[in-house]
Amino acid sequence: MRKELSIPGENFLNYNPVVIENILPQIDSGKFPVKVIEGEVFVIQADVFSNGNANLAARIVYKHESEENWNQTYLKPVGNDRWEGQFLVDKTGGYRYFIKGWVDPIATWQAEISRRVQKYIAVNEMLPEGLRLLENMLMKASKEDKSLIKEAVRLFKDIKRAEEAAQLAISFRFTEWLNRYPNTDLSTESPELFVLAYGKKLTFSSWYTMFPRSAGDKEGRHGTFQDVAKLLPRIADMGFDVLHFPPIHPIGFENRKGKNGAKKMDKKDPGSPFAVGDLSGGHDTIHSELGSEVDFKKLIKEADSLGIEIALDLALQFSPDHPWVIQYPDWFERQNDDPIASPAVTTVVPADFSRLKVHTDNWEAAKKAVKDIVLLWAEWGVRMIRVIQPDLQPFDWWKQIIDEARKVCPEMIFYAGTVTRPKVMNYLAKSGFALSDSYFMWRNSRYELEQYINELAYSEQKDFFKPIFRVNTPDINPYNLQSGHEPQQLIRFFLAATLSGSYGIYGPVFEQLVYEAFPGKEEYWNAEKYELKHWDWEKETKITYLIRMINRFRKENTALQQTLSIQICAVQNDQIMAYLKTHYDGNKILCVVNLDAYHRQAGMVRVPMDLINKNQDEMYIAHDLITDAKYEWKGEWNYVELDPHILPFHLLRIGEYRGVYH
Repeated sequence: MRKELSIPGENFLNYNPVVIENILPQIDSGKFPVKVIEGEVFVIQADVFSNGNANLAARIVYKHESEENWNQTYLKPVGNDRWEGQFLVDKTGGYRYFIKGWVDPIATWQAEISRRVQKYIAVNEMLPEGLRLLENMLMKASKEDKSLIKEAVRLFKDIKRAEEAAQLAISFRFTEWLNRYPNTDLSTESPELFVLAYGKKLTFSSWYTMFPRSAGDKEGRHGTFQDVAKLLPRIADMGFDVLHFPPIHPIGFENRKGKNGAKKMDKKDPGSPFAVGDLSGGHDTIHSELGSEVDFKKLIKEADSLGIEIALDLALQFSPDHPWVIQYPDWFERQNDDPIASPAVTTVVPADFSRLKVHTDNWEAAKKAVKDIVLLWAEWGVRMIRVIQPDLQPFDWWKQIIDEARKVCPEMIFYAGTVTRPKVMNYLAKSGFALSDSYFMWRNSRYELEQYINELAYSEQKDFFKPIFRVNTPDINPYNLQSGHEPQQLIRFFLAATLSGSYGIYGPVFEQLVYEAFPGKEEYWNAEKYELKHWDWEKETKITYLIRMINRFRKENTALQQTLSIQICAVQNDQIMAYLKTHYDGNKILCVVNLDAYHRQAGMVRVPMDLINKNQDEMYIAHDLITDAKYEWKGEWNYVELDPHILPFHLLRIGEYRGVYH
């Protein structure tokens, strides 16, 4: 364990000569870890200062949770007592770090002798202090440096060589020794902070949601995992890298709902997958008509070979004949019959439906039971779990489950599948859920969209809230898609796929322009979650074509692979939205969208010249990746015109002007 510096003496106990405060980023004073991506550089800033005018030094001390030894990297002053440093997060998992600052007598001495040398002031009286500092260095020096420092000691002892000693004191070599063997006697350490590193799919992923039971090749035939495997090449060709399934477990028989959630059911009605469990098993069992565990593991391997991750819904929603409901009745609370769920509720539930009720009496037992499910799924090969409505259970209960599961499977990504109050969603994101549902489906106007993306990219949320922009879901048919107007579908898809690094569609329904809604609700009419559907998987539409194209451009352009580094651009037309996304590798993408799905709109777009590294009088190319059109632009204001019936958006890559089109 680290120990705070203390100096003996009644008046000097716990003497901390250096103040370290305002460390950023941190979440709730370090209570929760900051989220980062494996392979990225983690940048840290802090205020570091002391009384007097002595020189200070500061370092970041860090280590991965799997390591025993601490690493160090420098903090450098950036002005006004603010310091900045960074370290490479080179693997997934947790990192601990703290900042150590100290009054640096060596640097203070070096600065003073440098000042004297520059002003031709004698330095003889300063050499004894330098000699003492060198002798202290000698005790810490490596074998390679020791002989050189010994030579320096001899030099400082020779009064006749004072000028030569002064030149050594201000040399690069002496500064190197200073940094390697600092005198940290008067030091302060900050409390430990934490950072949690995930794989790249946390911030860059394209989700395709489908019901495996609807993968069959014939009308009325229940699909299997083998049928899904036949669709994998198509899904991969469309550019999706996450294939997301609703629950794949046995479905309860008692009080099973029929078509459109009706109380009366036909014998052929398959029931809702969200009513999990029957006498054959619960969340640890696979629906027999989908296949076996072996079939599911094989599907995961086949998907992985095509670069696709399988994600599963974890719905702690239980059919009355779920084994747990029978075995542990005290774990559950009964719900009133609710034939149609509100938009904020993710599923339609059968009568006498049971929800897990976590309290002190069953906290540990229920936690172990759910953790065992997660670890079983990890054994199957699942690495992404979307937990439906985790806000119905205590936050700390979920945090403990996630923390314990991550110790066994560090690469597991938990996704909070709920749209509820902002503070609740934020707390879930802080306390362990890596991905989060967002309000994107309910942000329609330019003002709403701009405010929301700025909140995600520039507020404190950027350090912990990693959103996924869903265009639609099996539970939510948003009002903005209920017209069935194709340009509107394309606008919503483009916004989701370019504003956010991670986005998702409820696949066949969105592709094939299914839009009929339950009257007055954000629910699909004849919803697939109550029926066995048969889709024409060979059908190609304009939507399918553009999904494939834009997913390819997302993979080819690093600027589109994150939600941050976005700049909203001014447009002289409220119906047009424009935003520039940039990446440190130089990739620059300008997205321009006509939000009016029915009328042609035009206006002048203001391009931030500083972000594209151009002068006001400099020409550049705006290359539309979708149409392959190339526009010669100059300066910050440029004209755009978009007809939604042709194409309601531009996807412009900003490039160099070379006098001819390229």
